[in-house]
Amino acid sequence: MNTVQICFNISINYKHFIKKTNIMQNIKDNVHKKIIEAGRELVRQKGVDMLTARKLSEASGCSIGAIYNQFGGMDDFIAEQNEITLFQLLKKLENAQYTSDSYKNLSLMADVFADFVNSNRELWSLLYNFHLSRHGYKLSFNYKRLLCRLVSFAERDLKILFPGLKGLGFRIMRDTFMLGLLSISSILTTDILEGMKNISKDNLCKIFCNTFWSGISVLKKE
Repeated sequence: MNTVQICFNISINYKHFIKKTNIMQNIKDNVHKKIIEAGRELVRQKGVDMLTARKLSEASGCSIGAIYNQFGGMDDFIAEQNEITLFQLLKKLENAQYTSDSYKNLSLMADVFADFVNSNRELWSLLYNFHLSRHGYKLSFNYKRLLCRLVSFAERDLKILFPGLKGLGFRIMRDTFMLGLLSISSILTTDILEGMKNISKDNLCKIFCNTFWSGISVLKKE
């Protein structure tokens, strides 16, 4: 066999290897996507407490071994679900119809935030409870990036409303505002507001925002 024939055979074998590798990767990606979608629907329909490896296996039609092969563990699976939830929330916030009025923009942001949580109560509960209970879990770079985008989302309008706050003081105010909104939104995933006359799931986030801004305004004067 001459050199040309050897090179030709190597080229054919390499192309076959690449094709086979791509096919295997596509299969793996499809399984991954199938498990993710089944898990989100399971949480939506049955609640966070039903999200176990066994229930996920039943819902997705994939073995428990396949689930752990794809995600390593349920914490990794939940973290990926949370990344999707954060991404969807950010898209909702970014697509809202903002104006040149910063106060109205922040009020609209609170409405969009509350509407998203109310529409995705179980998925938001999954995210919030994850951060309460997985203190030692190492978040991925993408997860951290999404959280940073969310925390800094209102930065432009907050700077316009409170131009006197600079540097560290502004960052503390911004982070406290967004973390407070994130925390208080967890109440929307429960029934604790039922029976209350003046506060509801529709206005809770806006009440928090107005109270927070009023407090910052008072502190500025002092």
